[in-house]
Amino acid sequence: MKQTEPRRVDKFWLTLIERPAVFLVLVLIGLGMLPVAVWMDLRAISDASLRSQAVDLDQAIGKIRTYYAQNVIARVQQAPGDITPTHEYHETPGGIPIPATLSIELGEVIGGNDHNLQYRFVSDLPFMERGSHNLTPFEIKALNDFRQSRDPADLEIAYEGSIFDRKIQIASPVLMGEACVSCHNSHPESPKTDWKTGDVRGLQAITISQPIAANLWSFKYLLLYFGCAGAIGAAVTALQWHQATRFHRMNVNLEHANSEIAHLNKQLTSENLRLGAEIEVARQIQMMVLPTKDELGGIHELEIAAFMEPADEVGGDYYDVLQLDDKVKIGIGDVTGHGLESGVLMLMVQSIAVALQERGPSDPRQFLVALNSAICRNLKRTRTDKHLTLSFLDFEPNKVTLSGQHEELIILRDNGQCDIVDTVDLGFPIGLDEDIEPFIETRELAFGPGDLIILYTDGVTEAENPDGVLYGLDRLVASARRHAAPKAGRVLEGILADLKAHIDTQTVHDDITLMVIRHK
Repeated sequence: MKQTEPRRVDKFWLTLIERPAVFLVLVLIGLGMLPVAVWMDLRAISDASLRSQAVDLDQAIGKIRTYYAQNVIARVQQAPGDITPTHEYHETPGGIPIPATLSIELGEVIGGNDHNLQYRFVSDLPFMERGSHNLTPFEIKALNDFRQSRDPADLEIAYEGSIFDRKIQIASPVLMGEACVSCHNSHPESPKTDWKTGDVRGLQAITISQPIAANLWSFKYLLLYFGCAGAIGAAVTALQWHQATRFHRMNVNLEHANSEIAHLNKQLTSENLRLGAEIEVARQIQMMVLPTKDELGGIHELEIAAFMEPADEVGGDYYDVLQLDDKVKIGIGDVTGHGLESGVLMLMVQSIAVALQERGPSDPRQFLVALNSAICRNLKRTRTDKHLTLSFLDFEPNKVTLSGQHEELIILRDNGQCDIVDTVDLGFPIGLDEDIEPFIETRELAFGPGDLIILYTDGVTEAENPDGVLYGLDRLVASARRHAAPKAGRVLEGILADLKAHIDTQTVHDDITLMVIRHK
């Protein structure tokens, strides 16, 4: 039976079931957040209420001042007598305050001892005999903004306060009318005598404060409702937690009952996993020992392009490029069979060949003899019957020395001539016999600038098309002639394209390895 991994949300609830104290803490935190939410809503309501009050009060005072100027001062001025509008009305018999003076003193009356409400009628250009109004930063900014906009309906609003109280400041511009301009420009104590109608003389500012905590109890019924709802929810949750605990215990019992089935299922699949692991290990080994692009491209006077494609099963094709100082040795081979043993044998060949290239004999025949001896000793230890065909090419200026038994060697000359070199008489399969020295021969081949050497494994020539026809050596030679180019990579790509076209939809049963070596 397949065991499914619990979802994250299920793991979360299982954790809570196993830790009731954590669950209780989460419930209490959820209930404790309710007053915070109410507090935040109350703060928003307070801001909206304060704004509405401040705007209404600002408009009311403005209307009072306008009414006073139009219906009191204007009538007095139209009927000269003993009543005189002046800002010094306290010292003037029959004097009454002008609108500005009325507004200033009205602020003192409105503010009074009420710390929650303040009204100021101020200017940064007071009359000479009056002291500075000591404008706040908010009032200075408002004056600057009003003088830029010159809009009588403009308002400046700012909020202040902590989480326990809120305060709103609102300011509106005081503009010069025609009568104001005439009076101020001719008054001896006026700080400015070039006033124009519409200029901003000053501003009226209203500040209203309101403690939030004082209104929190206004939500007592809402808080009581949510508290009761939370208690009911906690009770229902506790009941569900109890039921969930019972189901959890049942699930634990079921899991124990299924554990034996799962164990048997693992035993049944372990063999498949082992076989899959062998194939993957062998495939990784095969890829790790291949020469890198830098190694292929870093050889003087040689341009090398190589391709290897394992079949469905891991094979044992081998190719390598060994370079030590000015000595270059290229090997290609094919291990019998497939699977992990073939891959391990390929790795043995690669490791021993590298070691021999570093410290072994330079003679090609003795190189193969020493390699075969080491392979045979290792095969005895592993008790396998694997072996491989293996050939090496030792490169020298304008020639190459071929040793060992493998597939035919193809040399495509720069002048168009094609030589096929059989390697049957040049060696013996590696790993079959401890003493192969009598069978090892070498053959020197001319290899000049522009010449191409093509190496391959039988996975190329024995590749079948859907009708079962092999690709064969003749098609390989014809493809090499057809795609002959100054670049080894171009030749390799052309041959592979022809090979893939031949295979078409047919299953590949063996590894395909192909190398193209060009003398620069």
